[in-house]
Amino acid sequence: MKKSLITITILFLVSCQTRNNNPTDVSAIHRWINNYEEAIMTADIEALLSGESESIVYFPPNQPAFSGKENLRKWFLDYFNYYDPKELLLARDIKIKGDIAYVSCNYKVTVKVKYSGEEFNDTGKLINIFKREHYGNWKCIYSIWNSNNRSLDLHSQIPADFSGAWELDLSRSTPAPNIVSSKLVIAQKGNNITIDRSYEIQGKEPLKSNLNCTIGREIKSKSNSGSLIIDSFWSDDKQSFTITEKLLSVTGKEYKRTTVYSLIAKGEILKIFSFDILPEGLIIPDKQREIEMTYNKFMTIQ
Repeated sequence: MKKSLITITILFLVSCQTRNNNPTDVSAIHRWINNYEEAIMTADIEALLSGESESIVYFPPNQPAFSGKENLRKWFLDYFNYYDPKELLLARDIKIKGDIAYVSCNYKVTVKVKYSGEEFNDTGKLINIFKREHYGNWKCIYSIWNSNNRSLDLHSQIPADFSGAWELDLSRSTPAPNIVSSKLVIAQKGNNITIDRSYEIQGKEPLKSNLNCTIGREIKSKSNSGSLIIDSFWSDDKQSFTITEKLLSVTGKEYKRTTVYSLIAKGEILKIFSFDILPEGLIIPDKQREIEMTYNKFMTIQ
């Protein structure tokens, strides 16, 4: 952070041009702000990126800094997939020295979670540093956001996206008798997750099942087998979730399965760990109560 701020200061001071706060340039910076606000409203990532340099250095509020337009694209994609945002930038000061411009703003951000309607608000300060390109266009090269709320990180509220088609890697999974292959198709919208499972079993018809749940919400249902309660929650970093299925049979016996889903390898590998607690009197080896399965993503689903 300190090194970046020094670089920003040098960029501003050593500009060799003599045009300072030219009205045409000031108007161009105001247009950039207006275009940014409109692009946020319409979730237009390409319009947002058109105002950023290829090597943009971004300091989001209460988050680690990162650089590069493609990383910013991913940041905005996660942002718009989870939220409907509105952002207002109120310019406090604009200074232009040659081909370098400095803009300080107050900002107000209001976001609504798409799949629950929950709202979050943030206010703070923003400094953008711009550089004029060869054709006269201003591109943002540094964007530094400073929230008034030190504990609010909007991006940390965004859960990992488990959506995709996944294929079982038998070589890295707990051996399961007679299972030839398995595939999962997971569709996720925020906290709402649907998991379609299929298993190819040697000498038998394929086995298929479906699970629908909203992470954080308890689901109760009844069937001929008994009463089923499904509970679920995210991990603190929202990179994994746990589903607990508790079945109380018509004979009064309780079965419980706890399953943890985790993403690794930048979301390309899905780890599933299941642990069963069975009624007393059932003699089953411990190694059959714990199952670890590894799935590889072979298709992305939007």
